[in-house]
Amino acid sequence: MSDSPPEFERLRRHGTEQEQRLLGSADEDRPSAAARNAALAHVVREHRARRRRAVSFGLAAVALAAAAALPLLLRREPQPMRLTAEPRASTQASARALSPSPSGASPFVPCTPLAVATGESPLIDDFEDGDAHVPAVEQRIGQWLIFNDGTGTEFPRPGTVDPTRIPGGRGPSHFALHSAGGKFTKWGASLSLEFNPRHCYDASAYGGLEFWARGRGEIRLIVKMTQVIAEEFGGSCSHDCYDGHAKRIKLSRDFQHFVVPWSELRQTGFGTPLAFDARSLDAIDFSVLPEETPFDFWIDDVSFIPR
Repeated sequence: MSDSPPEFERLRRHGTEQEQRLLGSADEDRPSAAARNAALAHVVREHRARRRRAVSFGLAAVALAAAAALPLLLRREPQPMRLTAEPRASTQASARALSPSPSGASPFVPCTPLAVATGESPLIDDFEDGDAHVPAVEQRIGQWLIFNDGTGTEFPRPGTVDPTRIPGGRGPSHFALHSAGGKFTKWGASLSLEFNPRHCYDASAYGGLEFWARGRGEIRLIVKMTQVIAEEFGGSCSHDCYDGHAKRIKLSRDFQHFVVPWSELRQTGFGTPLAFDARSLDAIDFSVLPEETPFDFWIDDVSFIPR
């Protein structure tokens, strides 16, 4: 059948058994060329229709499967985001021997993760930048906060606190932290700084703290080790927490310069006795007790004391 179209020849070689039988019958019957071609064209049309039906059936099956799976997908619970654990600092502090402590005091236990002061940048904050954040040096990344026991009113309100312009200035200093409030009846109010939140801060390169202050009455400088911070806030204290090492500061109407070595800090006594160790600091507070309210004080140029 050399006069057959090429498509007929492909069917003759690769068509189904039925298609090849029809083509064979057409050859044996020896009809006219027109009749033979018409019969062969019918076979081709049937072949194409069969392929279209097969494709349509496949698409329909895929659509049905997708429709059946959709409710299952919609009912799936979202998977929780997996967070990587905070890296634990690898420092020499974890390998240090326990420091000797006074009789009755708990020994120092090294803590991690740790941020370490090098001793090269003692200034914590002079407040001249006008914002609540401390300068980002020696891994200090905290900010100044005000909080109180909720029984009185305080200005500024609890939260982050920006520096206030000093009326008339103080020499080259133009800004300081200012806090004032009424009567409080529980534990009082505080102006606080965490050196590096959720980390212990090793300030053993320094010998204490110094600052300028003015106001009325007394405030307390409190230096909190991580061992007095409650576990839920990143410390290791489980009961009678927040008995930090402190010193009372008597204020006057004019700014005074105060220098407080670590050796002058003492706990109040309501918590577990703990020997002070500057390798495990969490925060510093300038606080007032209920008996020291109402209050009004200014703090400026807070710095570590170089050894």
